[in-house]
Amino acid sequence: MLSVLVVLLGGLVAFAAGQMLTAHIEVLAVAQDVAVGSTITADDLTVASVPSDPHLSPIPATEQSRVVGMVAQVPLVRGGLLTQAQVGADNGLAAGELLVALPLKEGQFPARGLTAGQRVLIVPTPGSTGSGGTGVAEGATPPSTEATVAEVGPANPTTQLTVVDVRLPHDDGPTVAQLASTGNLALILLPAGS
Repeated sequence: MLSVLVVLLGGLVAFAAGQMLTAHIEVLAVAQDVAVGSTITADDLTVASVPSDPHLSPIPATEQSRVVGMVAQVPLVRGGLLTQAQVGADNGLAAGELLVALPLKEGQFPARGLTAGQRVLIVPTPGSTGSGGTGVAEGATPPSTEATVAEVGPANPTTQLTVVDVRLPHDDGPTVAQLASTGNLALILLPAGS
């Protein structure tokens, strides 16, 4: 009789341990890629059921209404679990930074493409219109400027342009924006950690 009781007790302990190991919680996950600085919509989110793990800290699914309208602080990748450090109330720009859009043609940036977070050097190039309209003294070439890629848009099949948003120091923003309006620039990919 005692052996039967021990077997039953062992079975109950094993069952309870199995239940604890397979306990699932509902959390928020990313339904589609979201660029850094973009406002999160309900379509960007989905609910995932994952095993409870004290080493993970995803946002509970019950907080979805709070997360909608927040801003992605890092690029969010489809299928990833959403954590509090990835979202915030602001646009993701640090103090003293500006976001500038660069409409670029094929050949003005590396053929392998660019991804958010990469460091680039914005280099003025000779153009058919000369240096006029760049906000720089006649005959002078604007300096090269380091920036960080914030987002890369899809190539527009009509214009053949790809818009690359870059984050750069506030003082460089106006010059780079004027340069972008001429189309006389190229992006050079810098080594990681530069």
